[in-house]
Amino acid sequence: MDITADIVQAFRGYYSEFADTAAWPDADVIRALEEADDETGARWGAYKHRSIKLRGMFAFAAHRLAMGSLRRSVVENGGMASMPYAVSSKSVADESVSYAVPSPTVAEQIANGDLTLTIYGLEFLRLRKRAGAGALMV
Repeated sequence: MDITADIVQAFRGYYSEFADTAAWPDADVIRALEEADDETGARWGAYKHRSIKLRGMFAFAAHRLAMGSLRRSVVENGGMASMPYAVSSKSVADESVSYAVPSPTVAEQIANGDLTLTIYGLEFLRLRKRAGAGALMV
């Protein structure tokens, strides 16, 4: 499917955190939406207003954009782009922070990749289950 200006605008309206065209250029959004269209095949139904296909595409695209931003930030600060994980524990002086870190099985990791690392990816996984488009198909 062609990713039109109307689809880009609808995405930016749905996830307003991606509305800033300087931070999130149209070319990046279009590329993410193209990938999202590929990930949401025929089992997701047709792309139309308020459809599960639309919501799945937008969640997947938002995930890809968020992960890309994280990757660029790490590289721009001299780091190596690798698989990111949430902080599990960190202490500085009297302050400490801990987050729950998911422990997926190997099969889940293969099926879902990094989708569990953003709220958008988790939403995509929830919608994928509803669409009957499970990750592992025979």
